[in-house]
Amino acid sequence: MKNATPTVRQQLNANALVISLKAVTILVATLIIFYQDLAIIINNALHSELMSYVLVIPILFIYLVYRKRKMLRAVIPLENKNQPKETRHLPAIAGLLLSTTAMLLYWYGSYTFTPLEYHMFALPMFVAGLSLILLTPQTLRQLAFPIAFLLFLVPPPSEILFAVGATLSIVSATASNAIANVIGIPSTIISEYDNPTVVITRPNGTTIPFTVDI
Repeated sequence: MKNATPTVRQQLNANALVISLKAVTILVATLIIFYQDLAIIINNALHSELMSYVLVIPILFIYLVYRKRKMLRAVIPLENKNQPKETRHLPAIAGLLLSTTAMLLYWYGSYTFTPLEYHMFALPMFVAGLSLILLTPQTLRQLAFPIAFLLFLVPPPSEILFAVGATLSIVSATASNAIANVIGIPSTIISEYDNPTVVITRPNGTTIPFTVDI
């Protein structure tokens, strides 16, 4: 753009400023509405091994958006001026409906026993709706996967976590017991407080228990 006239250069700078303001608006609006929920999620991630994976999601989200940077530069400035008047405002209307649905889901979840799950499920819908309103459908198409990736912020049900954890603990204990027997170390598996325990027998007859917790 070195040969661009001052007018063209000013127009490009103005467009970049407008796009930046729209992106900041989406970010700020999302943080304002979901701040308390995100704070709870981060606090749980810092104090619970089951939720520690959440700390990686923002980094991966930024990386996924960064991977799309070239495509985003190409599609974000696109507008719907060439579309017929009858359909020109359909993306904005769809975005408004999507954002409203997200807010209704957020409101409904606030009166359930699992509000955090509902709120985090509404977050990607809200971001997608604002993207349609403030940006373009082409932009949302490029950001679809990164936005959908935010669904991993939804805390998994504790029943599923404990079921998976119990299965993994049994598999781990069984594999450890089999390896110990293969290399000549006598061992057995018993259940202790619903947790599998590998009991190794020493040459002098004493035992050493190793409990595999959920």
